[in-house]
Amino acid sequence: MQEIKDYINLEENNFLSLFIEPKMIINSTYLTDNEELYLKKITNENRKQEFIQIRALRNKTIGEIEIDYNEDGKPFLVDSNEFISISHSQNFVGILKASFDVGLDIEEINERISKIKNRFLNEEELKLFGSSIENLTIAWTLKEALFKLNTRSGIDFRKELLIEEKTDFGYNCKMFDFDGWRIVKLKTQRKGNLIISYNFEESILL
Repeated sequence: MQEIKDYINLEENNFLSLFIEPKMIINSTYLTDNEELYLKKITNENRKQEFIQIRALRNKTIGEIEIDYNEDGKPFLVDSNEFISISHSQNFVGILKASFDVGLDIEEINERISKIKNRFLNEEELKLFGSSIENLTIAWTLKEALFKLNTRSGIDFRKELLIEEKTDFGYNCKMFDFDGWRIVKLKTQRKGNLIISYNFEESILL
């Protein structure tokens, strides 16, 4: 497993903060009353641990601000003007916080991604990323970050979440949302075996 002794803390222009740490067993942490009630409804032990650790990571980075979920399952900070996105991989958890709506995805490089590439990449994207396992993992995290940023349900990954080109900063992407097509600029980083993708500025309506 990739070794990260403490959490990754990346900041961009004081508008965006990213925190990632390895999964660990945490028996308890500060939870709001609503979070305590939500935790009691979770029966899967792995999901329960992720729920607790995300809030433990929150407590030591962005403060004891309640995390709730909207009707589509998207997390948000209660009584706050800031936005968050949460992601889990097999061995890591992460939180992205910003002054604008954000989407974060983290994924460890694994050969299994090559078996499903045709499900989430269109023909042009397959040409862009090729057959490299690392590149396909990057593509998956980009699509997932776009999915988390989007406010619609029933999204077609191949037709409505588009990776258009690689750039100096990352990737230019486009997604179809309720109000139409939006341009999204995404950054991608690799830390050991972990791929991290997120939008670093607000999406723009075409």
